[in-house]
Amino acid sequence: MEEPEVQLTASRPSFRKSNEPGLSWLVIIVLLILLAAAVIIFAKPQDVATGGTPTVAPSDSPTPVMVVRIYTVSYDAGVFSPSNLRIHAGDTVRFKNDSIFPIHVTSADIVGFDSVGDVPQGSYFAFTFAARGTFTYYNTHNKDQTGTIIVR
Repeated sequence: MEEPEVQLTASRPSFRKSNEPGLSWLVIIVLLILLAAAVIIFAKPQDVATGGTPTVAPSDSPTPVMVVRIYTVSYDAGVFSPSNLRIHAGDTVRFKNDSIFPIHVTSADIVGFDSVGDVPQGSYFAFTFAARGTFTYYNTHNKDQTGTIIVR
């Protein structure tokens, strides 16, 4: 006669079922800590001495701020683009040669406005316009290739 085999199986509660409420609370606490850290990091600092309201110091007269701009005039296929450009005094214009041929940019209207030699392909010549007026420039290799700068 054979003896019956005894199998021992212990019934253990699953980890997930026994720890599910604790895990939920742990996730909620971690999210609250992250939210608090985000508020602290991204909050705007306020001055405690003035009660948290920013104040602006009065000035006698506003100081105009001059913004210097840099414009680019491209040269390609025998044409300056844009051919007419309106700028402010103190602004700089860069003449960029996108052509395969060298250019020599100059003007008879302004003293010192000359690229002093050829501007090769991919290079540029820059000039800052200090005086107001209308100034015509041209390519010395072909005087029909012109453009105009209007300085206000």
